[in-house]
Order: sequence, then structure tokens, then C-alpha cells
Amino acid sequence: MVMTGMSMLGEVRPEHRHTPDGDLVLLHYLRSFRLPVLEVWSACTDRNQLSRWLGAVTGGGGNLTIEPSDGPVPGALAIRIDHCRAPHELVLHVDGGLVELAFNQVGVVTTVELVRRHLSPAAAAAMGPRWQYLLDRLTAYLQGEQLPRWSDYPKLTDEYH
Repeated sequence: MVMTGMSMLGEVRPEHRHTPDGDLVLLHYLRSFRLPVLEVWSACTDRNQLSRWLGAVTGGGGNLTIEPSDGPVPGALAIRIDHCRAPHELVLHVDGGLVELAFNQVGVVTTVELVRRHLSPAAAAAMGPRWQYLLDRLTAYLQGEQLPRWSDYPKLTDEYH
């Protein structure tokens, strides 16, 4: 991983799956917080907290819509919850893509591991800055800092090739 002025970049890793269009890759991110796992989990799952750093949340029954307040995706994001084992595992389909989140606390540090699977290398380059941006917004929210703006992130596309 490479460090930026914002945060540590995610990694593009081979997925060892072949399609007619080529090999697939995944995006892998890791963030650490000096907070209890329940506090980090709540920031990622509680509607009121999500609205403070991500956008308005509507829907229910495992199917949600998030209207981002700022960022790379115009319009609403469709989210379907596939698996939830609070406060440690969350598997989502975000606009048709598989996203896995793992939350682990060791001592006073909670780590969040995010994996976005089944991407072509070109799609990984386009999506890499988006997920980094969203994780940086989560980090800023949890640390009580000003939320980053999307305009600083498109320049990172080349880092995800």
C-alpha cells in the first residue's frame, strides 16, 4: 500500500478468476480506529450516523437506498444486505457489486477491512478512489474532523492500475 496525503491507498489484488474479458481483481482496504468495535459498527450501520457522513438512508428489510451528500456517484446507491453478523461481518451488494466488511477489535483498536470483489482492472482503477473517499469520510466522521470532498480523489485513478 502507498500513503497519500489523504489516507493509505487500497490494494488491487488478483482474484484468480478468469472471464472471457480477462482476469478479475479485487480492491482491499484496511483502516484502524482507537475506538470500540460497537462504535465503529454503529457508524456504518445506524441510519442516523450514516446520514452524517454518507447520505440520507431510506428503505428497509435488507434493501436500502443511500443518497450520497457528496461524491463520485450521482443519484442514489442501491444496497442489499446479504449477510450481517453484528458487530463483525457485513456483506452487501452495492449497485450490483459485492462488498465485504469485517470489523475486529484487538485491545483498544478496531480494524475495518473492506473488500470489493469481481472487478476488471479498468473498473478497479475507476472504483479505487471512490472506496478510498468513502472510507476517508468514515474516518473523518469517527475522528470528529471535517469530511473530505470528492474533488480531491479523481486524481488517484492511476494509483489503482
